[in-house]
Amino acid sequence: MILIAALSIFALAGCENSHRSQIRKFKQLAEKTNQSCPTRMNETVTLDSTRYDENNNAVSYFYSVTGELDNATYMNTHYATFKQALQEAVDNSVEMEAYRKFSTSIHYIYYSGSSKEQLAEFSFNSPK
Repeated sequence: MILIAALSIFALAGCENSHRSQIRKFKQLAEKTNQSCPTRMNETVTLDSTRYDENNNAVSYFYSVTGELDNATYMNTHYATFKQALQEAVDNSVEMEAYRKFSTSIHYIYYSGSSKEQLAEFSFNSPK
């Protein structure tokens, strides 16, 4: 009985260490990404920064957009299409695998390159 209790404590400690290690990894990844920001993704989208929020187990990506995307009406009109494309990336991207395994929420926030106003936000909960 004592052996089972001891093994349970070690297993819980191992899970906690793994949990802390994953949080540290996500924070370091955000910091490393931010060192190269802003990063132009294509002719209309620039990644400005990213942040990992340990308390909410959430990663956020902040973008600015130009050209035809820099328009609230355009973003609202195409919201469902953008959300579907982002959902597929979250579900299938190798880069998102660690977040999926850790049930991390993922947020994409888009701002106008001209007015700096928020145009759209897409949030996804990774499967548990």
